[in-house]
Amino acid sequence: MPTNTKLSVVLPVRDRQYEITDRVESVLDALTTMTQVFAEVVVVDDGSRDETPEILDELQSRYPQVRVARHSRPRGMEAAGQTGLERATGDLVFIQESNTAVRLEDLRRLLEMSNDDSIVAARAESTERSLSAPLMRRLKAWGTKAELQAKSATGAKSSLQMIRRPHLQRLCSPAGKDYQLHGETYHATTTS
Repeated sequence: MPTNTKLSVVLPVRDRQYEITDRVESVLDALTTMTQVFAEVVVVDDGSRDETPEILDELQSRYPQVRVARHSRPRGMEAAGQTGLERATGDLVFIQESNTAVRLEDLRRLLEMSNDDSIVAARAESTERSLSAPLMRRLKAWGTKAELQAKSATGAKSSLQMIRRPHLQRLCSPAGKDYQLHGETYHATTTS
């Protein structure tokens, strides 16, 4: 990735006063270890009714790379993501599609994909699941304490989009009809 590229990570949130600090700090920490380019985090508060706005003000004052946008009333996560895309200043924009924590492995995978300039946009989606029975048996056979270490899965979904802003602008232009888009799916199992 060119060092003059700027990254933006958009986090739409609503009523997450107990989670938002950890979520923002986790993304900031991950970005400093994953890349050397400037990165901003744009948090879009989608009409929170709890203490989230006050916590976001404090985060914005502590971290210069954090920017906050607000909806006066709840408009939905998709609308919050769109607001974040409009406010983001990065050439490469990552948008969390849900009101959950960013799965850092998805962010890492999308950052690696961004090295391919032909990729206009990509999406990583993760669903938390229990480890398969054959894998658990194999891990136990190797002498691990897998049954004690395995977390119970909640089935929570996390999805993250990556959009390359200059390509997006070309797709929206009259010449955009000449581009062909291709999609593919990749499945992986990871442990944390």
